[in-house]
Formats: sequence, structure tokens, C-alpha cells
Amino acid sequence: MIRLRPWKKADFEELLGWFSDEESFYKWSAGKFEWPLTMEQLLQYYEQFEENKNGWIFAALDENGSLTGHLMMRRADYEKNSIHFGFIVVSPRMRGKGAGKSMMSQALKYAEEILGMERATLGVFENNPAARHCYEAAGFQAKGMSEEFFSWRGTGWAVVIMEARL
Repeated sequence: MIRLRPWKKADFEELLGWFSDEESFYKWSAGKFEWPLTMEQLLQYYEQFEENKNGWIFAALDENGSLTGHLMMRRADYEKNSIHFGFIVVSPRMRGKGAGKSMMSQALKYAEEILGMERATLGVFENNPAARHCYEAAGFQAKGMSEEFFSWRGTGWAVVIMEARL
């Protein structure tokens, strides 16, 4: 069972070790952070969300209370009852075990039952089929492609826009 709780600064130390290569790091960060990830970058990110009334950072915990995943919710729109998820990552020790699907299912439940949202969106790179499969398993469906591309080492990564109706 996966549980969600607010992210704590103390969680960042573990998150720093979750990215073993530059490509997977950029699939997670989309250039919003620089490789290699540092505590300074993470603390700045945390402080930005402390000031953001329409966004939150969450930790996913396993049944023993160990850190299993990270995600953020932002752009909460209370008129359209919509929220956007991002920076989704699962601990390497938990990948391939259903933790990502469970984390996303809990996030959707939180968005619906606590925030009163009717729709959640996210973007995933087209070249990240494992993440896309995880999101589909949790209830997201592809709705189209973003007009934006992320450029990495001379290649352009297309972004699939996904949506879940709650």
C-alpha cells in the first residue's frame, strides 16, 4: 500500500540518489533542474512551492513508511476543477513493482476527494514508454501532443499530454 504525505526537506537527501544517468534525469526534470542534481537546486524548488498557493509537493511512502516516490501537483484551477501533475519519480528499489501505479492512483484520489478536482493532467515524453504505461494503468489517457519539444543532445523529445477524469 502506498500513502501520500507532504514532502519534507529531509526527503531530498534520498531523492538525490535516485538518478543514475543523465538521460533518465532529464526525462524526469525536462530541463527544470541541471545535471547533476544538487541539494541547492532541490531546496530552491521546495521554497518556490512553499510560496505557491496552487501547488504542492508530495512524498509516497510504502507500507513501512519508507520513501518510495515523489510527485508534485500544481496549477490547481478551482474554476475548471483541474490540476496538473509533474516531477513524478519512483525510487529505483521500487520500480517495476506497481509502486508508480499505486502512487498515481493515490494522487488521483487526493485530487478528487481532498481538492475536489474533476480532471488531472500531466505530460510525459514520448520516448518514456515505462512512465506512460504507468500513467495509463492508473487511469490516464493520451489526449494529444504538446507543441513544445524538449531538446537534449541534439534530439527533440515530444511530449504526450495525458488526462484522467476523476
